[in-house]
Amino acid sequence: MIRAAPGAPARELRAATLARVVLALLVVASVAALFYAQALKHEAPLLRPVKGGTDTFQPGGTGGHGLLRQAHFRVRTSVDDVLDISVITTAGRLVAVVKTGLRVRRYRETPPLHWDGRTSAGVLAAPGTYLVAVRFRRAGQTVTVPNFRLLLKGASG
Repeated sequence: MIRAAPGAPARELRAATLARVVLALLVVASVAALFYAQALKHEAPLLRPVKGGTDTFQPGGTGGHGLLRQAHFRVRTSVDDVLDISVITTAGRLVAVVKTGLRVRRYRETPPLHWDGRTSAGVLAAPGTYLVAVRFRRAGQTVTVPNFRLLLKGASG
Protein backbone atom coordinates (compact mmCIF):
# COMPACT_ATOMS: atom_id res chain seq x y z
CA MET A 1 0.00 0.00 0.00
CA ILE A 2 1.27 3.45 -0.85
CA ARG A 3 0.99 5.81 2.14
CA ALA A 4 2.71 8.89 3.41
CA ALA A 5 4.17 8.72 6.91
CA PRO A 6 1.91 10.06 9.67
CA GLY A 7 2.37 13.80 10.02
CA ALA A 8 4.11 14.05 6.63
CA PRO A 9 4.09 17.37 4.81
CA ALA A 10 1.37 18.06 2.21
CA ARG A 11 3.85 17.51 -0.61
CA GLU A 12 4.43 13.88 0.43
CA LEU A 13 0.67 13.33 0.79
CA ARG A 14 0.12 14.58 -2.78
CA ALA A 15 2.91 12.34 -4.07
CA ALA A 16 1.39 9.31 -2.34
CA THR A 17 -2.06 10.12 -3.77
CA LEU A 18 -0.58 10.55 -7.24
CA ALA A 19 1.23 7.21 -6.95
CA ARG A 20 -2.06 5.46 -6.01
CA VAL A 21 -3.85 7.05 -8.99
CA VAL A 22 -1.08 6.02 -11.40
CA LEU A 23 -1.09 2.47 -10.02
CA ALA A 24 -4.88 2.25 -10.42
CA LEU A 25 -4.64 3.53 -14.02
CA LEU A 26 -2.00 0.93 -14.83
CA VAL A 27 -4.18 -1.86 -13.45
CA VAL A 28 -7.19 -0.64 -15.47
CA ALA A 29 -5.07 -0.31 -18.65
CA SER A 30 -3.69 -3.84 -18.20
CA VAL A 31 -7.15 -5.34 -17.83
CA ALA A 32 -8.40 -3.37 -20.86
CA ALA A 33 -5.42 -4.58 -22.93
CA LEU A 34 -6.21 -8.18 -22.00
CA PHE A 35 -9.80 -7.84 -23.21
CA TYR A 36 -8.69 -6.02 -26.38
CA ALA A 37 -6.20 -8.79 -27.21
CA GLN A 38 -8.93 -11.39 -26.81
CA ALA A 39 -11.23 -9.41 -29.11
CA LEU A 40 -8.50 -9.21 -31.78
CA LYS A 41 -8.18 -13.00 -31.78
CA HIS A 42 -11.79 -13.28 -32.92
CA GLU A 43 -11.61 -10.69 -35.74
CA ALA A 44 -11.63 -11.77 -39.35
CA PRO A 45 -8.17 -11.79 -40.93
CA LEU A 46 -7.44 -8.90 -43.29
CA LEU A 47 -6.91 -11.21 -46.24
CA ARG A 48 -8.53 -14.38 -47.51
CA PRO A 49 -7.41 -16.29 -50.59
CA VAL A 50 -9.96 -16.95 -53.29
CA LYS A 51 -8.21 -20.22 -54.02
CA GLY A 52 -5.66 -22.12 -52.06
CA GLY A 53 -2.81 -24.30 -53.15
CA THR A 54 -0.14 -23.59 -55.72
CA ASP A 55 -0.36 -21.87 -59.09
CA THR A 56 2.30 -23.50 -61.30
CA PHE A 57 3.42 -21.68 -64.44
CA GLN A 58 6.26 -21.45 -66.95
CA PRO A 59 6.88 -17.93 -68.30
CA GLY A 60 8.18 -17.59 -71.83
CA GLY A 61 7.56 -21.28 -72.44
CA THR A 62 5.29 -22.88 -74.96
CA GLY A 63 2.46 -23.18 -72.50
CA GLY A 64 2.65 -26.94 -73.04
CA HIS A 65 2.23 -29.64 -70.41
CA GLY A 66 -0.81 -27.76 -69.11
CA LEU A 67 1.38 -24.97 -67.73
CA LEU A 68 0.27 -21.37 -67.99
CA ARG A 69 2.64 -18.63 -69.13
CA GLN A 70 1.57 -16.37 -66.23
CA ALA A 71 0.44 -16.86 -62.66
CA HIS A 72 -3.21 -15.89 -62.17
CA PHE A 73 -4.73 -15.16 -58.78
CA ARG A 74 -7.25 -13.06 -56.88
CA VAL A 75 -7.55 -12.10 -53.23
CA ARG A 76 -10.45 -11.11 -51.00
CA THR A 77 -10.13 -8.63 -48.14
CA SER A 78 -12.23 -8.17 -45.03
CA VAL A 79 -11.81 -4.37 -45.06
CA ASP A 80 -12.14 -1.43 -47.45
CA ASP A 81 -8.59 -0.33 -48.26
CA VAL A 82 -6.02 0.52 -50.91
CA LEU A 83 -3.65 -2.34 -51.71
CA ASP A 84 -0.15 -2.71 -53.08
CA ILE A 85 0.38 -6.29 -54.27
CA SER A 86 3.83 -7.80 -54.73
CA VAL A 87 5.54 -11.12 -55.34
CA ILE A 88 8.18 -12.00 -52.75
CA THR A 89 10.57 -14.86 -52.14
CA THR A 90 9.86 -17.30 -49.35
CA ALA A 91 12.59 -15.41 -47.44
CA GLY A 92 10.56 -12.20 -47.78
CA ARG A 93 12.63 -10.36 -50.42
CA LEU A 94 10.73 -8.29 -52.99
CA VAL A 95 10.77 -9.81 -56.49
CA ALA A 96 8.16 -7.80 -58.42
CA VAL A 97 5.35 -5.34 -57.86
CA VAL A 98 2.14 -6.69 -59.40
CA LYS A 99 -0.27 -3.83 -58.67
CA THR A 100 -0.20 -0.58 -56.69
CA GLY A 101 -3.05 1.60 -55.49
CA LEU A 102 -5.75 -1.05 -55.99
CA ARG A 103 -8.91 0.10 -54.22
CA VAL A 104 -10.90 -2.79 -52.77
CA ARG A 105 -14.23 -3.20 -51.01
CA ARG A 106 -14.61 -5.48 -48.04
CA TYR A 107 -15.53 -9.11 -48.77
CA ARG A 108 -15.16 -8.61 -52.53
CA GLU A 109 -12.62 -10.25 -54.82
CA THR A 110 -9.97 -8.21 -56.57
CA PRO A 111 -9.95 -8.19 -60.34
CA PRO A 112 -7.73 -10.94 -61.79
CA LEU A 113 -4.05 -10.34 -60.98
CA HIS A 114 -1.20 -11.70 -63.10
CA TRP A 115 2.53 -12.20 -62.69
CA ASP A 116 4.61 -13.00 -65.76
CA GLY A 117 7.58 -14.34 -63.79
CA ARG A 118 9.70 -11.23 -64.29
CA THR A 119 11.39 -9.24 -61.55
CA SER A 120 10.96 -5.49 -61.11
CA ALA A 121 14.16 -5.13 -63.19
CA GLY A 122 12.47 -6.93 -66.09
CA VAL A 123 14.54 -10.13 -66.01
CA LEU A 124 13.06 -13.58 -65.60
CA ALA A 125 13.02 -14.67 -61.94
CA ALA A 126 14.79 -17.86 -60.96
CA PRO A 127 12.67 -21.00 -60.92
CA GLY A 128 11.24 -21.61 -57.48
CA THR A 129 8.43 -20.94 -55.06
CA TYR A 130 7.17 -17.42 -54.47
CA LEU A 131 4.55 -15.81 -52.25
CA VAL A 132 2.09 -12.97 -52.79
CA ALA A 133 2.35 -10.09 -50.30
CA VAL A 134 -0.44 -7.55 -49.89
CA ARG A 135 0.21 -4.18 -48.25
CA PHE A 136 -2.87 -2.53 -46.75
CA ARG A 137 -2.15 1.20 -46.91
CA ARG A 138 -4.86 2.37 -44.49
CA ALA A 139 -4.41 -0.51 -42.05
CA GLY A 140 -0.63 -0.10 -42.26
CA GLN A 141 0.03 -3.85 -42.47
CA THR A 142 1.54 -6.25 -44.98
CA VAL A 143 0.15 -9.79 -45.14
CA THR A 144 1.11 -12.76 -47.30
CA VAL A 145 -1.78 -14.56 -48.98
CA PRO A 146 -2.46 -17.58 -46.76
CA ASN A 147 -2.22 -21.09 -48.20
CA PHE A 148 -1.18 -19.88 -51.65
CA ARG A 149 2.12 -20.19 -53.52
CA LEU A 150 3.40 -19.38 -57.00
CA LEU A 151 5.62 -22.09 -58.46
CA LEU A 152 7.72 -20.78 -61.33
CA LYS A 153 9.05 -23.62 -63.50
CA GLY A 154 12.27 -23.36 -65.45
CA ALA A 155 12.53 -23.62 -69.23
CA SER A 156 12.86 -27.40 -69.06
CA GLY A 157 9.75 -27.67 -66.84
